[in-house]
Amino acid sequence: MTPMRWLGLAFWIFIGGMLLWQFFDYNESLNKQVIANPPPQHYFFFDTNALQAPKKPAAKPVVDGPNVVQKKFWVKYDEPNPGMFTCYVVVKNIGNAKATNVQLLVRPYRGISLGDDDDGHAKSHVVTDTDALAQISQWITFPDLAPGQASDPGTASFLSSPGAAPGGNPDPEISFDRVKP
Repeated sequence: MTPMRWLGLAFWIFIGGMLLWQFFDYNESLNKQVIANPPPQHYFFFDTNALQAPKKPAAKPVVDGPNVVQKKFWVKYDEPNPGMFTCYVVVKNIGNAKATNVQLLVRPYRGISLGDDDDGHAKSHVVTDTDALAQISQWITFPDLAPGQASDPGTASFLSSPGAAPGGNPDPEISFDRVKP
């Protein structure tokens, strides 16, 4: 072998030795860090409030008459056409009288959050009730409901808004009449 080849071979052996030394040194430093800072162990929290007598849940107010509430709300996308979505709503009369002329206002974009803080392009914010997007709405009419009766799902269809997903229709506006004896 020529002296240049010996020099090239020695160079690559030197580089290989340095890499092996770095791998060994890095592994040893990780072991030293684990020994110096052991991972936290499980601990148990003793809740002193659990020793107190349990509080009775607040009694639900008794409504004399009909009381209609939204029980379920869900959304199906691309229904009835692509670029649209349909909201399904179930209401229930939890009062003690028959409710007639039951209507519910569906506002799918009310209270949703827009933007993404992680994206960096838009600061996230909650859509307020005065925002134009939150004003998109549609009334659904339901049949008369006897006490304790739930309705069949009512539907309302909307155009999809780019960058905004519909929410859960929080605090729905529900109107109904009481049956007069």
